[in-house]
Amino acid sequence: MEHQTFHFRLNETPPFFKNLAYGFQWVMIAIPNVVVFSALCGTALGLDPASQISFSQRLLIVTGLMTLLQSLKGHKYPILEGPSSALLLSFIVLAPYGLSAIEGGMIFGGLLLISVYKLKLFKWLSAFFTPHVVGVILMLVTLSLLPFVYPLLIGVDKVHPYGELSILGSSLLIILFVSLLSYWLRGFFQTTSMLAGILLGFILFLVKGEMTLTVVRESSWFALPSPFWGGWPSFSAAPILAMVFTYLAVMTNTVGSIQGISEIVGKEGLEDRIHRGIGMTGAGGIVAAFLGVIGLVSFSISPGVVLVTWVASRYVLTMSGAIMIVCAFIPKLWALLTVIPPSVVASVLFVVLASQLMAGINAIMSGKARMDRREYFTVGLPLLMGATVSIIPKPFFQFFPNAIASLVSNGLVVGILFALLFEHVVFKPRA
Repeated sequence: MEHQTFHFRLNETPPFFKNLAYGFQWVMIAIPNVVVFSALCGTALGLDPASQISFSQRLLIVTGLMTLLQSLKGHKYPILEGPSSALLLSFIVLAPYGLSAIEGGMIFGGLLLISVYKLKLFKWLSAFFTPHVVGVILMLVTLSLLPFVYPLLIGVDKVHPYGELSILGSSLLIILFVSLLSYWLRGFFQTTSMLAGILLGFILFLVKGEMTLTVVRESSWFALPSPFWGGWPSFSAAPILAMVFTYLAVMTNTVGSIQGISEIVGKEGLEDRIHRGIGMTGAGGIVAAFLGVIGLVSFSISPGVVLVTWVASRYVLTMSGAIMIVCAFIPKLWALLTVIPPSVVASVLFVVLASQLMAGINAIMSGKARMDRREYFTVGLPLLMGATVSIIPKPFFQFFPNAIASLVSNGLVVGILFALLFEHVVFKPRA
């Protein structure tokens, strides 16, 4: 990857208003995850509407805070932080124990990751993340997210269980629009292609009368989360064990995200970045526990966003984190971001995933003219296994013990583990 082609490199700070625009693009990717995960956690915990709003605000604060801290003190890469799907499953499974027990388990999981950081334990494992493994991670993110993205692209909801043709048409138009802007334009307009696509979708749905701003007008300008704290944690063996295993999956996911972005923006000081990223993820888990919300993970789609915008500055993520924290205290702005139709965000995300898929292939090839037969198995099998896990109905995983259900139900984690197994054990090159 030619790092000099970026408009702003890793440690360069864009001018304020450009940085603000770039930051909003990342926020628009984070918001749907915060909304969806808040709703799922709220349902599992049986929260009333007021408590649900408070949960969303607190989760947005944690997401913004940890995105900001990771960019400044953690791995210092342009990676978005967001609620973890592995932790979501554990959250739902452990809901009968109560929120305080879940918090206690998350504290132990966070302390585990901080211990890995302090003792520099991951440095012994860094050699296992070869170009094949990193390429699988980048491509598997694309494949494992498709079951989440495609229903949004065609407009599947309770009223339209099979989608709508008009929604698909709008999605294809936005995908083409963002792709053309990112490919043909140069300078600032190229770097804001994702934001332009979101604005196009906003206008399309507003003109068609399929979006209302009533909730924005009725929202207040300022509100503190109430309650602000999640309550005092309690400690039970089962939740602690489940969360410790889950945070091993979170650590694997975080490492994969850092390895993936390093292929795009550079690998200088990679081992230290990985350790700091793991430690900050653990600290984020403890912060999330005391605020009573789900823990976070470094999002693996981040390399794709960088490739679409051609802005690799980590300070853009600092700005996006600050924007999210501000939004958490301004319900009117929060409401404006949440009324963007899901199909619009999914269309922009689709372009991101396409870029990331090709980045994965580029990492695997590493200057080679063609793949050899061994790669058919060390790359192809983990990709299919991880993608298969992502489409298996979630109730299937109730047959597994709670402690490992969050591991085996995460397509990305399963794919990474099989990639490591096949690369270094099963199909290890002959001496």
